[in-house]
Amino acid sequence: MDTPGVFADAVALIRAGQTDQAVNLLLTAVPDLPAEEHQRALSYAGLACYFAERWADALGYFEQAAADSEVPEDHFNVAMCLIRLDRIEEAHSAWQQVFDLSYAHQDAPETSSFFEKKLMFARALRDAGACDARGLDLVARQLMGFFTTNHITDASFWGIRRVPPFEAVLETTRDYYRAMGKPESDWTAFLDGLAPEVDEEGRALLATMRDGYVEG
Repeated sequence: MDTPGVFADAVALIRAGQTDQAVNLLLTAVPDLPAEEHQRALSYAGLACYFAERWADALGYFEQAAADSEVPEDHFNVAMCLIRLDRIEEAHSAWQQVFDLSYAHQDAPETSSFFEKKLMFARALRDAGACDARGLDLVARQLMGFFTTNHITDASFWGIRRVPPFEAVLETTRDYYRAMGKPESDWTAFLDGLAPEVDEEGRALLATMRDGYVEG
């Protein structure tokens, strides 16, 4: 079987919104694919359903792909889908798998970096109305540490290192502060703490983030 052709055809169908056709193509192909490609086929089937907002179907395929998998991205797909299904605690458990495996298998295949995944996961929780200290820690401490430790906020510098932009991390942190009902004084204190640790470009952005804070 032309393995690359199967996946290329599936991607084309997914992009065309032909979800069932893509899933059927992938599942029909599984018995004839090399064993090492079975998880990939299940992941693609999950993605087809995910993009079609068929969350329950997507989760089923993602969980099959993640079973016995040490690829962080397989578990990340599960975590993101669980958020969509409002199964927040299970999503955090899946994220812990992502966290652990990302350090243990740093050469695993991925379409987004571990750092990019942190922001995506935090934003998905925010969008689901599930902001708490765990999601806040991802952005306000773990990701923000790149900028405060290195004193660099330039987006191009961090882009080639696959770290999300300072502005995106800062805005998401602000969203968490608001959603968690933190007072404006806490937000201002947070910005004041960042200012000495970032560059001039970063301080200019901090100044713009002081106005318009609306407590949640």
